[in-house]
Amino acid sequence: MRGSFWVSLGIIAVVPLLFFLSSTASSLLSYPLLVAMALLVLGFFLHVWATITSNGNLKKTIISLTTLIFFCYALFGWAAADNQVAMAFVPERITEVGGTLIEDSLLTKGGKQLLRLKLASCGTQDGARGSAQGVLCILLEVDGGLVSGSRLLVQGELVPDGSLFFADTVQVLTISRIRVFRRKLLSLVERRLYQVMDDDESRALALMLLMGRTGDAAFPLKELSLGSGCAHLLALSGMHLQFFIGLLSYLLIPLVGKRRGRVASVLFALLYVLVVGPKPSLVRAMGMAFLSLFLRGRMASYWGFLATACIQSLLFPSAVSSMGSLFSYAAYGGLLCNSLFHFYRPKILEPFFASLYAILFTAIPTLAVWGTWQIGGLFIAPLASPLMFSLMGSSLLTFVFGRLFAPLVGVLYRILHLVFSYGSSLFGEGVPKVGFLFYLFVVLTLLASIGYAERALQKKRRDSYELEIRVRFPEGHQELA
Repeated sequence: MRGSFWVSLGIIAVVPLLFFLSSTASSLLSYPLLVAMALLVLGFFLHVWATITSNGNLKKTIISLTTLIFFCYALFGWAAADNQVAMAFVPERITEVGGTLIEDSLLTKGGKQLLRLKLASCGTQDGARGSAQGVLCILLEVDGGLVSGSRLLVQGELVPDGSLFFADTVQVLTISRIRVFRRKLLSLVERRLYQVMDDDESRALALMLLMGRTGDAAFPLKELSLGSGCAHLLALSGMHLQFFIGLLSYLLIPLVGKRRGRVASVLFALLYVLVVGPKPSLVRAMGMAFLSLFLRGRMASYWGFLATACIQSLLFPSAVSSMGSLFSYAAYGGLLCNSLFHFYRPKILEPFFASLYAILFTAIPTLAVWGTWQIGGLFIAPLASPLMFSLMGSSLLTFVFGRLFAPLVGVLYRILHLVFSYGSSLFGEGVPKVGFLFYLFVVLTLLASIGYAERALQKKRRDSYELEIRVRFPEGHQELA
């Protein structure tokens, strides 16, 4: 096979694996010297074999892959080490932590806010103060959400293993003007939706799809989506960003041309990301959309995928420890794998195969973290995805034009609720590891069968000259002039 195939396959395999190791705080990222030596030895033997077989392209591929793997390993190892919690005192003494909020706070089912804090300091009950580093999760009961970038001082109790902080009080030390402006914009959007939509559940879904803000009324639908394996459809992700980019491109390209329309749509999408906040999945999708303006060629998607992962881990090292980043990169890696192994298939089955690969890639971290996974997304997601796009469009129309489109949002919400309820009733219990191994066996068998059938069909066509140009010279005078 060509070198580009192996490089693409290496990118698809390495990036989700490194995000998995980073998000689970694995110690396997702590041995750069051993990894460098192992890659050096492996590369040496492969280089000797390429020399024996006189394959110059294989040598370039080996050098590219080994260099790429070690660079990514070292970068993710540094980012993971930067996220490890380290404090000046033992966890039992700590009653106060301070730092910067990485992402907007998330509302939990119990009514508390979940914070991810980049630590800068810690303190004890007797007044001692010390330094701290890493990313710490905090549970806090407070009215209203907190926006990213706020410097906080939180008092409460740290669990013995140092993984979670139960907060009693919080003090916002500083917040920049631009973040105050962003908080006002979010409040205006929420107030607008309250004015034009009376149904609490439909309004909560519209607010979640447009701005990524979760209210109490949204949790019943979120639980059903989780049981049907489609929780990723409700969270702001690359799918939602592509909706806005596609909509803007459709409106701007006829006015200013294809190139300028594409650039303008990406820039407007960047403003949207700045308003809703730096959610890891949105940052990944925004980075790939921006790089797509400059990258060209058959491997543009793969290089964009790799470059975005490296840039995000360099500029936002706290993102590599987020489960949102893990599932976002794993799912998109599955979509890239679908395009890499693109056997012949009817177009009507394309959403099914895309879900097949995405679920396969996200099933491994799901099993490792929670012990079970949902296969229902393979069958429910192709039905629910068009509904989600329709709901985003109708929610946007309701926000712009008012109550005229609000009933449409309610109808689509009830249809989506019915689909998720059906999926949750069928697949709600989840599938254990044995079921995943069986699923993996079926997928590999299916792909092998399709590949073999395609090759056999190509060979049959070549034998019958259906797809091959055969040169025939007519009879005539062939002597030299």
